[in-house]
Amino acid sequence: MEMMGLPISISMLAGHVATSAILSLLVCLTAPYIGRALGLIDDPKAKAHSLHERKTPLVGGIAVLLPWGILTGTDAILVEFLSQPSDASHRNGWLAVFILAIGLVGALDDRFHLTARLRLAVMGPMFMLFVFLNPAFGIDTLSSPAFGISVALGFFALPFTALCLLAFTNAVNMTDGRNGLVIGLSLIWCLTLSFYVPADFRVMLYAVMASLLVTGFYNVRGRLFLGDNGTYGLAALVGLTGLYAHGLSPEAGGTSSTQLAAIFAIPGLDMFRLIMERASRGASPMAGDHDHLHHRLERHIGWRLGLPVYLALAGTPILIACSAPDMGTPGLISAIALYSAAWAVTRRHRQRSDLSGRSQPR
Repeated sequence: MEMMGLPISISMLAGHVATSAILSLLVCLTAPYIGRALGLIDDPKAKAHSLHERKTPLVGGIAVLLPWGILTGTDAILVEFLSQPSDASHRNGWLAVFILAIGLVGALDDRFHLTARLRLAVMGPMFMLFVFLNPAFGIDTLSSPAFGISVALGFFALPFTALCLLAFTNAVNMTDGRNGLVIGLSLIWCLTLSFYVPADFRVMLYAVMASLLVTGFYNVRGRLFLGDNGTYGLAALVGLTGLYAHGLSPEAGGTSSTQLAAIFAIPGLDMFRLIMERASRGASPMAGDHDHLHHRLERHIGWRLGLPVYLALAGTPILIACSAPDMGTPGLISAIALYSAAWAVTRRHRQRSDLSGRSQPR
């Protein structure tokens, strides 16, 4: 097995994972100092829809993405000087730079509270430029093996890819409302996609997973939050990795369009429901509220059970869709059915709670 032209050994893989975990631990241990130095502190008094009570550093994204960016960028540089440069080394080097740039946009949002329009105006062209320079990440064709469908997008491939990435980034950002959720989902996504990508990508995902586990330990205890720097960066990394797997041929083990949709379905469905409901009552689609699926689950069964239930809702369609190449459509259908059931159950609970005066948004 080779990584960007360099052979991968067990010790090399273990070194990447261990280094990533150690660097993440150092960031987590110094999170309050880093947060204050960079102005990345979440103040609950500044947000009407916050559910926590104390100031918390927004450096979880730094703890996850910075070690990955350093390792990935270093590997790409080493290949340039110690081995024959390859398409993989160029691809991964630019990917590291791009993900850190998206994380920087998130950090600026954390610090200065950018408007939704400004975020879209910045990230949309960034996604389009990256995919234009790296066509392997683009969506050229929509496919469903179960129905034998394959539709070439042609001229619309680039804007459609950017739109999908923006939608996924927004869905992940809207999911980041309770500790452990985005990190748990990212672990599931990275593990799933590791079965579909080449060795060099697999090592990167393992390193990210190590950082996610370390950072998650502190996140679930409320010691730090991912922040927009984390949600934007992770969404871009996971989304682009998924698109790369989608672009691989079936012979190379790539995913179909329906498989990829099933992998990301639950947060996406929740985002579309929220946007439609907000629009129906004349509210901004980007307005904050406490009607997300994770809020509903917390009111219904508490977050200690709500977190594993949400992860199970997201993971079940993935297991179905990825069980065989032609199972993407059944996986996507199961995601819609599971989400609809969760919405119906928690909706009834919310109505009873509203009437009784309990479980109101804090």
